[in-house]
Amino acid sequence: MKQARLITDEELPAIFDAVSNWGRWGADDERGTVNLITPAVTARAATEIKEGVVVGFGSIDLSGSLASAEPPTRHVMLKDGEDAGPGYASATDFVGIDYHGVHTSHFDALCHVFYDGRMYNDRPAGLVRSTGADANSIEAFRDGIVTRGVLLDIPALRGTDFVDPLSPVVPDELDAALAAQGTDIREGDALFIYVGRSARRAATGSDFAGGAIHVGGLDASCLPWLHEKGIAVLGSDGANDALPRKTGAERVPVHVGAIVYMGMPLLDNAALDALVAACRKRSRWTFFTAITPLAISRGTGSPVNPVAIF
Repeated sequence: MKQARLITDEELPAIFDAVSNWGRWGADDERGTVNLITPAVTARAATEIKEGVVVGFGSIDLSGSLASAEPPTRHVMLKDGEDAGPGYASATDFVGIDYHGVHTSHFDALCHVFYDGRMYNDRPAGLVRSTGADANSIEAFRDGIVTRGVLLDIPALRGTDFVDPLSPVVPDELDAALAAQGTDIREGDALFIYVGRSARRAATGSDFAGGAIHVGGLDASCLPWLHEKGIAVLGSDGANDALPRKTGAERVPVHVGAIVYMGMPLLDNAALDALVAACRKRSRWTFFTAITPLAISRGTGSPVNPVAIF
């Protein structure tokens, strides 16, 4: 498929304005596009369960091997079983995670990204303080995200093992993948874009080159498509944005357009290999999905282990 023209920095403000949901669900709203997941949408999603087969698609890298030698996670055993004696004993441990970034599957709250000093629903960025977020925190999703999931297999569409970071996914490819898979989109769906990140890492040896992260993702031209389709949550095995961005200085316009303007939370670094294998095996690309972030008080996001149920 011929590569479409990519969006420039100069075109981004008009796109952000066009996809804005500020005020759509009221001045006090902190849930954004998750409002599209109504009880009826969740109940309908349950009809996707035919086999009862569950596939988890989250991961936490404890080694740092995904991208850099310095892991962003600290796992320390506080008590272990090596010296356990008679009777009761236990093991305990401590885990500390800098979950935003490229190592950990995580869910971005709507206070995670700012643009021109504002965050979702036209709130000032200053509401996120050194003590945490006074608005748009991850607590808005404490009841979880439960809806129909749709996976789009872009490497299969392109006939490649992975998406080249410098060849971002464009809207025509999203439509082409839906057609090739015989799949539709319904308002309130969670959409997962498979880019074959682990296959690229296996081929190149690292996610990093020249000191920069290289992962496949979407061009900003996909933002109006996501808005029009009524996508509730967007996820990928990459960063959702194609990195590094091929054109312009704005590094993560998909994050800005989705989180700040649409109010669409993002799932970054999902471990989609097992899920895409399950979909390919069945020639089935829709499923019941549940994403349950930790209700971190005033938090900007959460590590997650989402599940798909076929």
